[in-house]
Amino acid sequence: MPRLPIPTDSDAFSEATRGAMRHIFATRTTVPPPSSYLTYAGKAGGLLSDLVEHLRYHTTLTQEQTELAVCTAVRAADVDYIWNAHVKLGLAAGGREEAFHAIDTFAPLDDLTPDEALIIRYGRELLEDKNVTDETFEAVKARFGETGLMELTALMGVYTVNAMILRAVDHKAAPDARHLTPRPAK
Repeated sequence: MPRLPIPTDSDAFSEATRGAMRHIFATRTTVPPPSSYLTYAGKAGGLLSDLVEHLRYHTTLTQEQTELAVCTAVRAADVDYIWNAHVKLGLAAGGREEAFHAIDTFAPLDDLTPDEALIIRYGRELLEDKNVTDETFEAVKARFGETGLMELTALMGVYTVNAMILRAVDHKAAPDARHLTPRPAK
């Protein structure tokens, strides 16, 4: 059970929270966690929702590339709830099971397409290693341009924020969800 209830537009919540919920309802078809939880911070919840919406649907990246980036970020953060939803979205967008398996299990990237390998390598360096090599940075910039490079970075960053919100409130994936493989022992 999460540590906080998911807000609604009801008298049980502050006017700031309710206003943020109304904004999200007006601009999206759903109000999923974690945006819903961030409405406890009022306007910040609506702003996060707007940023997620933009980075998922209004960039130079394809939906497949977007979902690979999201899944790479949530693998780094170890959050099953987002993983479950976005692997499904990634597969529906044309992503390959092999790529999601490589993300999940930290497998080598040799058998992936060049775009799959590049996005995953960039995310691993950015979020796991905490150091992006010059070679990877230049490869991402060459492939996606400066715009795509920053879109990938922001997308992975906003899903890291989403993961932290869910971790803070202890929002878990359903038992029958697709869960991340436990990390290998160090």
